[in-house]
Amino acid sequence: MTFSRSALLLLFLVGCTTGGPRPLPMEGFDGDVEFDAGPVDAPDAGPLECSAGSTVGDDCASDPQCSDGCFCNGIEACSDEGVCVAGTPVVCDDEIDCTMDACDEMADRCTQVAMDELCQDDDACNGLEVCDTSLGCRTTSPLYCNDENSCTVDSCDTEMGCLYNPRDLDGDGFTDGRCGGDDCDDDPRFGTMIYPGAPEDCMNRRDDNCDGFRDFNDPTCLPMNGTCAAAQPLDGPGTYSGSTRGLTDDVDLSCKTSGPDAFFTFTLPETMDVRVTVSGASGTAVSIRRAAVCAAGPDIGCNDFSPPTLLRRSMAAGDYVIVVKQSSGSTFDLTLNFEPPTVIPPVDTCGAGTVDVSAGGTFEGMFGEVEDDYRLNCNGNSRRDAAYTFTIDEPKDVVLRASSTAPSFNTTYISLVTDCDDSDSTIACRSSSGTAEVSVRDLPPGTYWVLIEDSHASAGTWLLDVSIMDPAPRSPGDTCSSVIDITSSTGTAAWSTAALDVGASCGTSFSPRDVIFTFTLDTPRDVELTTTSSSSHWTALHEECGRPSTERRCRNGGTTLTQNFRSLEAGTYFVIVHSSSSSGNATARIVTSPPTPIPPNDRCSGAIPIVGSRVATDTLVDFEDDLNMGCGGSNPDAFYEITVATRTGITATVEPVAGFTHSHNLSLRSSCTSVALECHTGRPAVIDTVLDPGTYYLVVEASPFSASDYNIRVFTYIP
Repeated sequence: MTFSRSALLLLFLVGCTTGGPRPLPMEGFDGDVEFDAGPVDAPDAGPLECSAGSTVGDDCASDPQCSDGCFCNGIEACSDEGVCVAGTPVVCDDEIDCTMDACDEMADRCTQVAMDELCQDDDACNGLEVCDTSLGCRTTSPLYCNDENSCTVDSCDTEMGCLYNPRDLDGDGFTDGRCGGDDCDDDPRFGTMIYPGAPEDCMNRRDDNCDGFRDFNDPTCLPMNGTCAAAQPLDGPGTYSGSTRGLTDDVDLSCKTSGPDAFFTFTLPETMDVRVTVSGASGTAVSIRRAAVCAAGPDIGCNDFSPPTLLRRSMAAGDYVIVVKQSSGSTFDLTLNFEPPTVIPPVDTCGAGTVDVSAGGTFEGMFGEVEDDYRLNCNGNSRRDAAYTFTIDEPKDVVLRASSTAPSFNTTYISLVTDCDDSDSTIACRSSSGTAEVSVRDLPPGTYWVLIEDSHASAGTWLLDVSIMDPAPRSPGDTCSSVIDITSSTGTAAWSTAALDVGASCGTSFSPRDVIFTFTLDTPRDVELTTTSSSSHWTALHEECGRPSTERRCRNGGTTLTQNFRSLEAGTYFVIVHSSSSSGNATARIVTSPPTPIPPNDRCSGAIPIVGSRVATDTLVDFEDDLNMGCGGSNPDAFYEITVATRTGITATVEPVAGFTHSHNLSLRSSCTSVALECHTGRPAVIDTVLDPGTYYLVVEASPFSASDYNIRVFTYIP
């Protein structure tokens, strides 16, 4: 049987022949799935005429006479009856279900054409199925759906093939922010509830709504723990978010008495060491109290360093309260740790067990064995400190020398106090990169404490040398016991016989001498104080001799320095002249006159309230210098008070009136004695900032030689 060319083409288009073996299972399947092309319609298998014409039925004498010249219909033969009969058609079935089998009349052979479409399993992921003319249906390699892009989640869909979706690991419907999306936390462990528009949880230390503000930094979060009764319970050790924004001043702490405060409560299950650290804005203090005396205290410990940290060893089991007090409303993080109880070293804190050095001698220790418990008024940093004590029954000369070691350049600090918890009780505080020395002569009878710190956070050891001696004779003006009275006459003291006993806050520890004068006022008077020295010097006015905390003012000058005090109250005052001179004399004299009124805002207590705005011309003429906090220097100053109940923007400008060209200093403070939050100098001086709820002070200053009228403009706005 032969196929015509048109029939052959039809066979190619129709498909495989019926029957034959089933194709091999494709790779990636378990063997139960088979590919069967199923029955395929084939052209009619009846007699087909060859192009040479059929010979069947013709008379013949031999087989060659019957050949019709065609291959596919078989070989014709001459029967015994002498008639041509048809041959047996060529069978081209290769038993491969995915091939189309046909007989090629022109080539005189069978052909098989692979039909890939008969092998498809409708799964784009396991690879393309193809037909092998020898083996049947086979599979190619599965799709490799990895675009090497960490910001896509790669997958394969049976119909669509490889898919590369933007990364959303937590499945909250928002693309990972690290890949250009707006989900700030795509971690599937924590981020399922964190996405733009989510409600802000104020205590979970996460930015739930992805607005860039975590917990109480978010405007929607306001603290509710502003009293002892509303104290926020802490679940135990950990780090917690907190804020005093919108809270009020509820209790006084031993280390900070003003500012809004927040309360937290915790239960200590057994005797443990307790450590509390608060990180946040400057002007922050933290204390621990027993819960039963939350409102009235006392504090078990209180610290206002930066950052404030408390360690209380071997605290008994019970309920406690942590109070965080700030100069103004602000956010903070509070960390609470419980540690196994340890014994308090006898040099760690001031108390009954503190090492007594009354007999004098040399003492040493390691900073790694003590904690930061106290504040030295000559060290502005929070550092570990060592404590010693001594008691004297009669006046003594006391010399204390301390040195310390550290991994790199360091400064040693030593302080002599009467109360470790009150820096205002400081008698003397000195520092040095070598040996720091406190020398106090004629120290009155009493119990005293010695505190030592180092400037380096990783300080190693300290060495303390204590000498307590009977007092030696004093030259006039040399010490508090030999002051020179200048109430009615000029006083003179020699530098050659003077030593450093009290000092002046604006002076320096490298100037090792001071002399002391005194005067008494029976009634309030204006006082003009003039001091002279053989070289430059510093002059301070104290209310109590040997007590730096009672200092009224400290100024520096050349060989002559004149200061004016208006309406100085009745009482006895001490003039401390501090210098590095070793020869010549120091003199001091006063001239008094009837008291003149002090302008109200010359002092912080008379600060002018600003409500909403102020546009005015004010003056610094005849104003005194009351605030010497390192922002405006030793200059006359004027005070203004601003109180805001909600978060408020403020713009303040100060400039001289027409005809003057000098600059002013303008500072913003949370209290009159705090470090400036902002300080600007200029013509005009400008502050533009946003304030949290609270009370603030604007301070205007100018050089004493430029004190004049000035224009001040203050405006508030909703940020």
